Amino acid sequence: MPTDANISSIEEARAFLEKHNIDTIRVGAVDLDGLWRGKQFGAEYFLNSVAENGTHIANVLFGWDVEDEVVEGLAYTNWETGYPDIKLIPDLSTLRLIPWEPRVASVICEMVEMDMTPVVYSPRDILRKAVEKANEMGYQPKAAYEFEFYLFEGSIADMAEGDYRNLHPARRAGHTYSMLHYATSDDLFGQLRRHIQEAGLTIEATISEHGPGQFEFNLQYDDALAAADGALFAKYAVKELAARNGMTACFMAKPNAAWSGSSGHMHMSLSDMDGNPLFNNAEDPLMLSDLGLSFLAGMKENSRIMSAIYQPNVNSYKRTMNVGAWAAANSSWGIDNRTVSFRAIPSKGPAARIENRIPGADTNPYLVIAASLLCGLKGVETGMDAGEPFKGNAYRATPEQATPLASSLEEAAHLFADSPLVRELFGEEFVDHYVRMKRWELLRMNSKVTDWELNRYLEVI
Repeated sequence: MPTDANISSIEEARAFLEKHNIDTIRVGAVDLDGLWRGKQFGAEYFLNSVAENGTHIANVLFGWDVEDEVVEGLAYTNWETGYPDIKLIPDLSTLRLIPWEPRVASVICEMVEMDMTPVVYSPRDILRKAVEKANEMGYQPKAAYEFEFYLFEGSIADMAEGDYRNLHPARRAGHTYSMLHYATSDDLFGQLRRHIQEAGLTIEATISEHGPGQFEFNLQYDDALAAADGALFAKYAVKELAARNGMTACFMAKPNAAWSGSSGHMHMSLSDMDGNPLFNNAEDPLMLSDLGLSFLAGMKENSRIMSAIYQPNVNSYKRTMNVGAWAAANSSWGIDNRTVSFRAIPSKGPAARIENRIPGADTNPYLVIAASLLCGLKGVETGMDAGEPFKGNAYRATPEQATPLASSLEEAAHLFADSPLVRELFGEEFVDHYVRMKRWELLRMNSKVTDWELNRYLEVI
């Protein structure tokens, strides 16, 4: 990390902004859909007011959907309450440059009510509390994200004019690990690596993926909260840099039924409070430690009830419908097996970890890391047994061998709402609110007439 990272005071923030000649600060927080929302301030006003006192923003952030359409039936915020303010309080440790925009920096915020109590629906606060629970148990959680996404030619405005039909991928065919595909995308990925490094993050690798114009980037591991912050920043960096290069980056789970889905795999491990890794197994380097296996068992056994977080949108389930589509769809685990949902990756040292292969690229990193961590800790608390690793093709596993995950957002919402463990881990208020948001998404989908329906029914019915 750069030497001027990990800022903890307004004086250090001032020195950072002066050093880099910054005059504009973007101040924001992540909502339930993983969207980064906020405001923009001049540097002096930020330092003299916002950095210490925060800024007000309407709590409608938790009252509308991805299209800013107000969600009906929410208890927390609605027309009757008048959508009052909450506060964004900058976490100065997240202050970083936006290197592709001269003299601009950004900071991620905590969300609090006007009485300074945390907003219980804030994804970042949910993850922060999960990390605190891990710390109380004597563990430091580490995490790393990897995103797949599609690159399309043209701007999002051009695509919207055409109702998102006739999309033109940056490459006409997909060849995983192809070195040739970097020829037309290297300008973008070169910019991405350099700018991310300047911002204090590290992209370890960029990869040509299976779908036409599909790529992947892998972020370096970090403390769990910092990893989520980094994933949020990097995702927006890709989208903004693509736009600057005359392209559009798409993180939908499945933008085209014929193409490979886009994943958002998350890697996780635990260290002790002195930083010593705990998932490595000195006696058997080809297996995780007992602690690692109990943690994995908690993630695996509770993955079905977490479907609404790992697959949060209607489109998410299109990615997992086809057997063998490189998308996990059941509660399975194996050792270095890419057909399972939870891939154990043994190592002699700190690289020993668990990969959660269920999430798509459309997920909220804060909630995915929080859910994975809380489920894993539950496995440790109860001494859960992971059972034998699955050997072979887990896509072909029977329900008796590996419990299926939810097959639709409707089923996922029911599972999330009805689970006592989910309510224990996330709290009643959050669960009721989150489920209402998912059911609203279903309501909006069911109110639309699709091209598929017209093509199938118009003539013959």
